[in-house]
Amino acid sequence: MRRQLTDYAKLYVRYARLTLAEKVTVFLTAAAVAIAAFVFTVIFIFYMSLALAWWISPYIGIAWAYALISFAYLLLIAVLLIFRKPLIMNPISRFISRLILS
Repeated sequence: MRRQLTDYAKLYVRYARLTLAEKVTVFLTAAAVAIAAFVFTVIFIFYMSLALAWWISPYIGIAWAYALISFAYLLLIAVLLIFRKPLIMNPISRFISRLILS
């Protein structure tokens, strides 16, 4: 009986290690994908902003075009700050809790 309990405990510890390794792998993979997507999105938005400023500059002037785009980004930052909990915190907490509890 004692040997069976020892074997069961060893198997349980091994299973816990494998489960932890799997969850850490999933988390690090998701983090790497998110970072890569963020970098490419920033590069894309930068070039699209320059293209948009160049496109509207004949109508309002280059300085006003850049000012208008900057104001749009300022509004976007304000919206993200106001709604940071439902847009950022809740999805991250759901992902981590689903990863840990499953």
